[in-house]
Amino acid sequence: SSATPPPTGTHILMTASATAAASRIDNSLDGGYWSSPAPSSRRASRSSAMAQSHNPAVESAEKPSSRSTGSKMAAGDSISAAGWAVLVVTYFAYVSMYCARKPFSVVKSTVQKEQGISPQELANIDTALLTAYAAGQLSLGLIVTLCGGRKKALCLAFLLAGAATAAFGAADTSGPMIGAWALAGLFAAPASPLFSILVGESVPEKVRGTAIGIWSSCENLGGVFANNVAATALARGGWRTAFLVSGPLIGIWSVVLLAVLPADSAESAPAKQAKAKAATDAPPPSALSIPGVSAAAAAYTLTKSARYCLMFWLPYFLSDADEGPRFSSAAAGSVASLLDLAGTLGAIGTGVACDRLYGGATLRPASHLCAATGVSFCVWAVACSSGAGAGMHVAAMMLVGFFIAGPGGVLGASAKNLVGFAGRAKEAALVAAVSGLVNGAASAGAVAQSLVASQLVEFLGWGGLFGLLGVLMVCASVSLWSAVGIEAAALAKKKTA
Repeated sequence: SSATPPPTGTHILMTASATAAASRIDNSLDGGYWSSPAPSSRRASRSSAMAQSHNPAVESAEKPSSRSTGSKMAAGDSISAAGWAVLVVTYFAYVSMYCARKPFSVVKSTVQKEQGISPQELANIDTALLTAYAAGQLSLGLIVTLCGGRKKALCLAFLLAGAATAAFGAADTSGPMIGAWALAGLFAAPASPLFSILVGESVPEKVRGTAIGIWSSCENLGGVFANNVAATALARGGWRTAFLVSGPLIGIWSVVLLAVLPADSAESAPAKQAKAKAATDAPPPSALSIPGVSAAAAAYTLTKSARYCLMFWLPYFLSDADEGPRFSSAAAGSVASLLDLAGTLGAIGTGVACDRLYGGATLRPASHLCAATGVSFCVWAVACSSGAGAGMHVAAMMLVGFFIAGPGGVLGASAKNLVGFAGRAKEAALVAAVSGLVNGAASAGAVAQSLVASQLVEFLGWGGLFGLLGVLMVCASVSLWSAVGIEAAALAKKKTA
């Protein structure tokens, strides 16, 4: 399950070779993406650089590792061929990963009838997936270390998630289903945060907001794709076929990722020495100590809770709820994909708006969109309580999908921005820790909703549930205000530097 990694550095364009060398030295001394040395400091650095511009030792220290590809892909004002390859492959790979979470929501009512599984057992299967998913994201740093790098972690994630999804189709009772779905969630966990980091490294600052917005639409397109794959398989071969088809569609991408993704960067000796000295001088901060992280985590927790509630229960609502439009199970799976189709448009629109209307800010538009999502949920609640027709339900559903996609994508990828605002964006381990915390906390919220969603429906009805989700999305908007202030200050500092 998707917002905008920060730039990898602001490069000062100079024409003379001596001043270009000085720019590199200034950049190496910069504490983060958003800080800049004072003018007097830059002049001193330039004078020093002119004296050292032909010093072999200096040139050797400044020369990047031959295996470091992120800065090369993001250099300049246009995306390189290698950057485009990463964007396209990760986009469609993540689309396929939704086949590891969507099929069960489509076949849920059929499984309940054919296998005699109770509503509470259905909820337990959802909870198993989400709990394992949250655990996997909170352990992201450890997973990457054990796998020997991001590339290997992603390849293994797709291969094993595909196998676990196919295994679900062979289960007959709730116990094996819970086990298979938990493994699918665990193995799928690294994909979203690691792809967000890779995409952030692949695009230059000037077009980053638009590129990330377009890329994050894969979350919604993934829902459309996985819903229709599962619905078609259900109609033609039964509920087991939905999983037996989905599994290979996920696993095949491990081969593609192995061939296309860049190798993990190797640090140069000077970089390792600098990191060792920094660790000696001051221990790295914890993820929660980075300003804005707690606010982003809270907002993303509420947003993801609402998204996953719809992901797991929307087809059931559309087919079986007394307050809903009462489609057939197969038709409900297809109609539910309209939520994700609207979200695709919303994600792209958010990315363009971040660059063109909000001056590169991402958290402020996320706050506005959370509020708009809350209002849309309240409209849907009115449709349920008033006995509106199917058209009104579909319209309200698409409004929710359009508005919720933006904050979902922005907040899921906010780790690099927030660490950059704190001046520590070059610390890869800290970026991974913050990314794991924000995404893991959100996944924990998704777990919580799976535990109470069915009880809330029994107590409040579907209209009451949608109204409650609307209130929670407004709370998500308010919780982001402190992070919005941090972002605004950082962007203002960057413009005046």
